Amino acid sequence: MSQKHRRTQLTAQDFQFLRHSSHVAEMHEDHGFDDDNFYHEVECFDNDMDLFSNSEYPDDDASVASFASTSDGSLPPTPDGGAAKPPKAPELKKDAAASISGLNLRVKAKKFLSKNSRAVSGAVTSNGRRSVHVKQQHHAGLIWHAQAVCDDYFDLKNCTQEGQLKQRRPVPIIRASQFFADLEYTGGKWIHRAPLNGWPGLTDLEVVSITGKVKSMANFRIRRYWNNDTDQGKRPAFPENVRSCRVTLAAPKYTLDGWSADSPGHVWWFHPSDETFFHGKNIIDNFRSLEAKEGVVEATVVSHFAHRYAKAKEGVKDRIVYHSAILVEWSHGKHCTVFELAFLNGVGGWGGRSNWQEDSTSAHPKLLKNFPAHMIAPWNSTLAELRIQDVPFKNWDEFSVYLSQHEGPKGKKDHRFFDVTKIGSAPVTLACRTQPSIATYLNNYIRHNREYHEESRNCQTFAADFYRLLTGDTHVKPFHPICQILYHHHEDWFLYDPPEGDKK
Repeated sequence: MSQKHRRTQLTAQDFQFLRHSSHVAEMHEDHGFDDDNFYHEVECFDNDMDLFSNSEYPDDDASVASFASTSDGSLPPTPDGGAAKPPKAPELKKDAAASISGLNLRVKAKKFLSKNSRAVSGAVTSNGRRSVHVKQQHHAGLIWHAQAVCDDYFDLKNCTQEGQLKQRRPVPIIRASQFFADLEYTGGKWIHRAPLNGWPGLTDLEVVSITGKVKSMANFRIRRYWNNDTDQGKRPAFPENVRSCRVTLAAPKYTLDGWSADSPGHVWWFHPSDETFFHGKNIIDNFRSLEAKEGVVEATVVSHFAHRYAKAKEGVKDRIVYHSAILVEWSHGKHCTVFELAFLNGVGGWGGRSNWQEDSTSAHPKLLKNFPAHMIAPWNSTLAELRIQDVPFKNWDEFSVYLSQHEGPKGKKDHRFFDVTKIGSAPVTLACRTQPSIATYLNNYIRHNREYHEESRNCQTFAADFYRLLTGDTHVKPFHPICQILYHHHEDWFLYDPPEGDKK
């Protein structure tokens, strides 16, 4: 039976497959890296059976070079050919059909939601929002994990031929003698000041705990060797009779809400024309300053689009991996701007490459040169950031030419996109649509919910929310039928300040 006419049942097991794949491409908003390069779950837990396995992470030298911000210029694999676009899905009621990439999937929505509610429910904080970072509530800021290894440790996965540890690994790795010697005791905390494993964004980290795997009669168990709650005043040390251990670290408190203490908000805006870069609240301040000097600039037209990622060989899973973004045209008519949501630190943690910049294949992209050092850190696939980049096109027609030039099967050409689809376009009807206002909306949005979920909080849900806000079109939904099932629109997040408890 041909794939085109095959009918199947979407089960809970299928959901896990879709959950793993439908938005995995957003490790980086515009790179379709192979699966082994995607998952860097910074939030690990003490019951992990294999604390230090790097099988999920890139091991090749090119990938290591990318983390070291010296990209070899390669871009993600591309598909061999086209695939059917997912049609505009009907309302997915109790029993609805949705055709996805040629596969006719019958979705029992009620069962789908109930069986997988745990995947998206999370814990609820005092302000009523979900939080997957339950363990972070006790500590100051974002939680990171590093691997401390003995001085004679050698593994080509993490070491050069000369035996030096590779820099900027997705799970930071450091010699135990160096790490523990660098600790300083201040304010009742043990702090590691220097950049961890060459990551400039991992500084001033508080040691929370030290754990390791020890062999038991049947298997391995996790042993906690040091904890800042019970061992206060006692200097952390490398455990005896082990070759490696996991060090749990907490970043400063402000990292929960931004990259710097004076500019909250995990959102950044890059202006390649004059090579200026702003993040968080500083974006708003910059536009207010420009407005005072050059006059008011307003959003005029918004376009909603989606695409798959160029791959050398496209499988079934690749046909449901769509990235959605928003293009906004401005009253000054000088350029447009692309807006999108994706993994936290996905650009700074991957060599500063972006498909919206022409030079993304160069060894040192312009975007990376303008990235602040404190924003260069491993990516986190459980948290989100908003990425905004000006592009040198005056309208959608000019921008679509750029998309067409980079669309097609992966080969010798610089193909980046596949199956580009314009979902909608309309005049911006929002009353307050100046650049400072737009920047304020975006900062509010990301601070209301900083999480990233592949199935319910991703690039497609943001694009739908933003398009609804700018146009007033209440019928807009995420592009893919799978995302539509769990979608709850949140234009309100743009319009209101974040809860008082989250303000810095």
